[in-house]
Amino acid sequence: MLAELSGLVLLALLNPTSACTLNDLNVTIGGRLKHLTPFSLSCFSSYNGKPVVRDNAACAAIQTNYSGPWLRANSPNGYMNNQDEIWASDPSNQCLLDSNNPTDSLAFVNATCRQGNLPSHYLEVRGARDVVEAFQFSNCSGKQLVVKNSGHDYLTRSSGHDTLSLWTRNLRSMHYSADFAPRGSKNPALRYQAITVGAGVNFDEAYQFAHNNNVTILGGYSPTVGVSGGWVQNGGHSILSPVYGLGVDRVLEFKIVTPDGVYRTANKFQNPDLFWALRGGGGGTFGVVLESTHHVEPAIRFVAANIKFPSNSTNMLPFMEIVVNNTLKWGQEGWGGHITGNTLVNVSPFLSIKQANISMASVIAYAQANGGSATIEEFTSWYPFYEKYVKTTSVAVGVTRFPGSRLIPRSIFKTPEGRTNLMDYFATIQLLGQTPYIPVVGPVLYNYTEGSTSASPAWRQAIWELGSGASWQWNATLPVRKQKVKSIQKMTALIESITPGSGAYSNEANPFTTNWSEAWWGDNYKKLVSIKKKYDPQGLLNCWKCVGWKESQIADSPFAGLL
Repeated sequence: MLAELSGLVLLALLNPTSACTLNDLNVTIGGRLKHLTPFSLSCFSSYNGKPVVRDNAACAAIQTNYSGPWLRANSPNGYMNNQDEIWASDPSNQCLLDSNNPTDSLAFVNATCRQGNLPSHYLEVRGARDVVEAFQFSNCSGKQLVVKNSGHDYLTRSSGHDTLSLWTRNLRSMHYSADFAPRGSKNPALRYQAITVGAGVNFDEAYQFAHNNNVTILGGYSPTVGVSGGWVQNGGHSILSPVYGLGVDRVLEFKIVTPDGVYRTANKFQNPDLFWALRGGGGGTFGVVLESTHHVEPAIRFVAANIKFPSNSTNMLPFMEIVVNNTLKWGQEGWGGHITGNTLVNVSPFLSIKQANISMASVIAYAQANGGSATIEEFTSWYPFYEKYVKTTSVAVGVTRFPGSRLIPRSIFKTPEGRTNLMDYFATIQLLGQTPYIPVVGPVLYNYTEGSTSASPAWRQAIWELGSGASWQWNATLPVRKQKVKSIQKMTALIESITPGSGAYSNEANPFTTNWSEAWWGDNYKKLVSIKKKYDPQGLLNCWKCVGWKESQIADSPFAGLL
């Protein structure tokens, strides 16, 4: 698909015959421009205040699959989280079903489906020329562009009112190479085991492909997260990251169309500044990535610990105390995974089953004493673990949920004061009826080259990503929504106060973070803005608190009335 354009400079933005209207663009791309309507529209009889015919069969299919990711992942209007679809500060400007009971007629009978924060049109991207034409149109018309794959996005970056969505889901090529050489490399010894994927490939597909080739690709904990998009471009954590690094540490090359109309290869040898920016600077910001190449490992043997117990009002904090007191030791033993107030699912490629039982002895004993269970088992490759533990625990979709995570540095665990502060934080969220969520994904043991990526420098000191977050129901009133935002702001301020100088993973950070550029990119932000201006001088790609975003733009966002 991309071979025909390999190395070709496409200066289409200089073309005097630029398409300046949607009709012109549609002609240019062969009639493939489509209107984008809300995911749940078929259940309604009114759309934007006008009567429409309800499609009972289509509605039934949506109701059946409303809380699952697959129909949404394969639909141009499918988003995993409701905040991407709705105008969050106006409860009447949305098109949602009841996520607890999608057949509940209260949501759609005598109700109007409205466009919310959705793009007005979409273009299914088939290759680089489509993207060049879209940038040409945007430059001429002023219409904003957004980039969407499967719709995993907490910060609304892949949606936007009255935008043109470039939908990449069907770019699904995959190729394995035992001796991949980044383009432009003059070192014949510089070869990698690597997998190259099109921008539409998700991790379910990539994990299966890697397994078939007897290698391991590091990736996200959700089957429908895209490999090439916001996950890797914002950092990309994995439960194998403590040993093998972040996604940005593993990516070797991008193929990308930048907003100046050029199809480029970005790696250490060609466009290295762009490569650095793409390795942490954020998706949908520096261009439209069409494929990415990732360094893979041979099949990895590891042990897994699955520990859980029934939760009650008294057993969460003692469990957290055990976790806090063991975190530094577990980090040196290579453990990575996820921990909640009553569960732990961690893996380590360093330990035997016997060693793992010794390592986890205190938490195993606590779980069993509280009516729980503990399983320590060995896996000879990633895919069986993925099928057993990841595919079966996917987060529910079709809900409004804002994360509020913070990167927790190792230094916090080294002092009594730091450990006490963490326990006080857990006690506070328990009073609010919340449970902690702790991805143990900091690249503790990875041999990182200082400054080689643009992801938050705080990652290099982190051992945890600690989250709380906030959510609201489909029919929440504006006062309720404001209260939820106030709550997440309070929790973010609290965790920031006990982790001064740290940062956050922007993919899963509080979208209302006030010092967002510092928290998400630290000292890298100024350089990222400079690179953004170089490749996107007209600002054709602009999303919520992305690199180059300005606070004055908040007035036009769906979040404006919540703050």
